[in-house]
Amino acid sequence: MAQVSIRDLEKAYGVTKVMHGVSFDVADGEFVALVGPSGCGKSTLLRMIAGLEDISSGTVSIAGRVVNEVEPKERDIAMVFQNYALYPHMTVRENMGFSLKLRGGAKADIAKSVGVAAEVLGLTPYLERMPKQLSGGQRQRVAMGRAIVRQPAVFLFDEPLSNLDAALRVQMRAEIRALHERLGSTSIFVTHDQVEAMTMADRIVVMRAGRLEQAGAPLDLYDHPENAFVAGFIGSPAMNLLLGQAGGGQVKLSDALTLPLESAASGAVLYGIRPEHLELVPIGTSGSITATANVVESTGTAMFVGCNSGELTVHALFSDRPQIKRGDAIGLRPKPGLSHLFSAETQQRIG
Repeated sequence: MAQVSIRDLEKAYGVTKVMHGVSFDVADGEFVALVGPSGCGKSTLLRMIAGLEDISSGTVSIAGRVVNEVEPKERDIAMVFQNYALYPHMTVRENMGFSLKLRGGAKADIAKSVGVAAEVLGLTPYLERMPKQLSGGQRQRVAMGRAIVRQPAVFLFDEPLSNLDAALRVQMRAEIRALHERLGSTSIFVTHDQVEAMTMADRIVVMRAGRLEQAGAPLDLYDHPENAFVAGFIGSPAMNLLLGQAGGGQVKLSDALTLPLESAASGAVLYGIRPEHLELVPIGTSGSITATANVVESTGTAMFVGCNSGELTVHALFSDRPQIKRGDAIGLRPKPGLSHLFSAETQQRIG
């Protein structure tokens, strides 16, 4: 396998720049997820690594070799797309072995490679079927098998689970992660779903508008977001980010609401608290928010409550499923040591 290094990568279409000096490394054998909202540039970046998009400036290196001018087929990568990209007139066996056939591989070697990949992916009983005879999950396995047989240095995944239903997505993300560990591969996985990234990746690269906002281990990004964008993007439900005025060990969120602050910061701030870090307390408890529940949703394992406190909107998540109904007045208190503070002007973390 191989290390991938991205240095000062830029991409422009005419005078419109869509990638702004992105730099990061993917270690040999590491699983890195690129996440961000639609249009942030993550798929464009993946295609630049693959050689499917020209690089305006900067470099892409694979195993220590700069590949900017190297043809895609010579980069020793394999790409798995969201739409499977299977040949409908070929069997599963033929689809999986097609790239090896194009290379001029011996029939016996191709058959052996396809057989091994099929066994790993549970596709052996389906090798003589056509793609139209397979489920969505089976088709995605065939697409992965086609990549595996090439034994590439780097696997690139472009939102491979986006066409699957919710239950199958959970199953497939576990299978992809297990496959990564079994192969010891270097993998770069693009997704707009931060839950996928959190559960699958060794490290996450968060992008916005063609820029890298933060890179790190999933829990590092969750516990220590460097800015308000990452704070709001990583975590589901999203972090509450409330505009306030800090000073004197307090943050004033409205004329009627002031909370204690574990920071000496002063001035305009964004006060962040995750929904699961709000606890239910009696109304009027010191350091709490009095709010009215207007959305109550139970998933069976947890209860989501959307609240209003004056003009503020606050979301809470309770694992113990308290008895709350729409219209109820409740008290919410941030758990000590779990709040976040960002500059309202720069959006950067200050506490």
